[in-house]
Amino acid sequence: MHCHECNGDKFERRNVELTTRVGEHTVIDRSVVRPVCAKCGEFTVSAETLEKVELRATLVAFTEAPRVTGAMLRFARKTLDMTQAELAERIGTTFESVSRWEREERQMEPWVPLAVLGLVREKLMPPPTGVELKKAG
Repeated sequence: MHCHECNGDKFERRNVELTTRVGEHTVIDRSVVRPVCAKCGEFTVSAETLEKVELRATLVAFTEAPRVTGAMLRFARKTLDMTQAELAERIGTTFESVSRWEREERQMEPWVPLAVLGLVREKLMPPPTGVELKKAG
């Protein structure tokens, strides 16, 4: 294996810093371990890893920001790989409302960020299959 940047051949496995912009907020993820070129410090990240990083960044931003903005909602929707109509259907509203919230033409109801957070959590950690809940007694 050779580095694409400098053609170096020595790599060290270590945590890398990935920065994601969620609306007007920056989220830094240091949880990803990758082989890093010992010579120049370059590394690669798979699309699957980037998807998870973006989902985690959405989760952090929606949880810690003082308010969820239209740009944050748009980022979350795209990270979930949904159209406005698909997101609207999943959270029980209209695509016009999603569009207006994203453009900040209309203020989001407080339940909207919570519903989107639920979708993000579901995509990050899908519910187990083959498990059922039975009422005791």
